[in-house]
Amino acid sequence: MKKDSTRLVITFVMLIFLLVISLSTSILYTVNNYLESKRSNVPVFVFFKDNVSKEQALLYANSLKTHPGVKSVKFIDKSQALLDILSKLNLPQQQFSENPLPYSLEIFLKPQFAAEPSNINSIEKTFKSNSLIDEVRIPKGLFANISQTTLTFKEFSYVLIGVFILLEIIILALLLKITYEHKRDSYDKLKLLGIKRVKIFLMFLKHIFLSWFFASLLAVILGSIIMFLYINYINLVPVYQNDILISFGASGGLYIVFSFIILMVLSLFVFFIEDEKI
Repeated sequence: MKKDSTRLVITFVMLIFLLVISLSTSILYTVNNYLESKRSNVPVFVFFKDNVSKEQALLYANSLKTHPGVKSVKFIDKSQALLDILSKLNLPQQQFSENPLPYSLEIFLKPQFAAEPSNINSIEKTFKSNSLIDEVRIPKGLFANISQTTLTFKEFSYVLIGVFILLEIIILALLLKITYEHKRDSYDKLKLLGIKRVKIFLMFLKHIFLSWFFASLLAVILGSIIMFLYINYINLVPVYQNDILISFGASGGLYIVFSFIILMVLSLFVFFIEDEKI
């Protein structure tokens, strides 16, 4: 490897990892949000007692809309419910002289609220404690499965990003070592002239800093192009467009700062380890 090529290689490596980690974080964040949102698609059914009037049921339904864990409440009229059942079973309405069904509610919970089993148990107790309620059906198993899937995916995300970062650290450490070895003769001559190690380190750091700067600049330019292309031509999941773009931009910005810290620490470590060998 030629002396002048080390800076180019470091720049290229940092650029690749900046883009890969930003894209990975964006995708993982969006998928996690999708899994979280699945909780709000799980219905909870509340059935009123037979002697509860429609007005009482509607009044209770409206009161639930202010509950912090409730996303939406749908009132199900017992007459409409009977018609729907008969239609699905292809049975005549005249078969029933009286409607055996009660008024009921279809309730959807907020994702973050439904993430905690204690919240599920709490709202179930709230429903059952009301004298108007006859039965409550909450698919706790489904909520638990969604929570477990979300947790597993989060752990996978952390491991994946961690592997990327560890791989980058190893590669950068090797490249910094090569960079120092290529400049060792120059640094030795400077020491013979009485130049202090701190000043030599700052010279080494300047060389590395330029690689980080150009990698970050290119990452911003390419990231902007990727975002433009996604908005105007790709846009695979329009519902999550904001999540994808915001997470991509935010993770990219944060990782630019984080990569700078990594590079500074590695430069310090490599310089003083290699310098001690002289």
